[in-house]
Amino acid sequence: MEENDFREVWRWVLSVGDSILSIYKSDFQIRDKGGNDPVTEADLFASEFLFEKISARFPSHGFLSEEKTDSAIRLEKEWVWILDPIDGTREFVKKNDQFALSLGLVRNGEAIWGVIFNPATGEFFSKNRNTFFAKLQSPFATEENFRTLVVESSSVLHPLEEAMPIPNKPVLLVSLSEMKEGLFADSFWQDDFQIRSMGSIAYKLGLLSAGFIDLIVSLKPKNEWDICGGIALLDEENFTCFPLKDSEYHFNKQNTLSYGLVAGKKSAVKYLESKIDFHQLSLKVKERW
Repeated sequence: MEENDFREVWRWVLSVGDSILSIYKSDFQIRDKGGNDPVTEADLFASEFLFEKISARFPSHGFLSEEKTDSAIRLEKEWVWILDPIDGTREFVKKNDQFALSLGLVRNGEAIWGVIFNPATGEFFSKNRNTFFAKLQSPFATEENFRTLVVESSSVLHPLEEAMPIPNKPVLLVSLSEMKEGLFADSFWQDDFQIRSMGSIAYKLGLLSAGFIDLIVSLKPKNEWDICGGIALLDEENFTCFPLKDSEYHFNKQNTLSYGLVAGKKSAVKYLESKIDFHQLSLKVKERW
């Protein structure tokens, strides 16, 4: 993989972002896959668009998408692209801007590169040598926006400084549904953290990668396509991330589920551990949505 390959993927994501935003602003079609799991024409279009682009440029690579029938062929591949065309479809349907496209690239099970893009807000998170953030204006598929990505990708994000102590309680993002279900009802969550609820785990991971928040905790299952792109943006120097019912993330598995998630700036994860033992936290993890 060369730098030009990743830049080309940025162009694809900008283009499909315009289509997603156009559908988002329209009276779009919705279908329920069952179990209150909606899919829209935006999900399907974005999935097929990126599948065709990736297959043409990287014919030897595997591909996994939430909205495409899975194939065991990907398990034999060194390189695999893992896509959630819209993570947070329920928020998309509500015309709530807490959703994002998530695309990750895995090599031999390790998430090495990713892009998170929220077309409703214009927030674009990705990496070159370092993770970067850009705020873009629609229409997205313009040379001006592409040049912005090239410039920002050469910079280093300063909000990630770990030398400074946490000034107040860490900002903790959790799932809207998990908050409503009372999974964070224990008093210490409110007492010791600035806790906020938000849709889309991919979007949350993007915000974390840019240093806008301190910590994410989830107590429900996550599919590889939900988190692969975001996990790829969290470098080991600044962040700690792991599933609560396993030791580490390994992607492109036959069973794409992992259980529970902790991701945060290193100091924030240490702070969390000082408030609750991670084994005790793992006992709170649910194995169903």
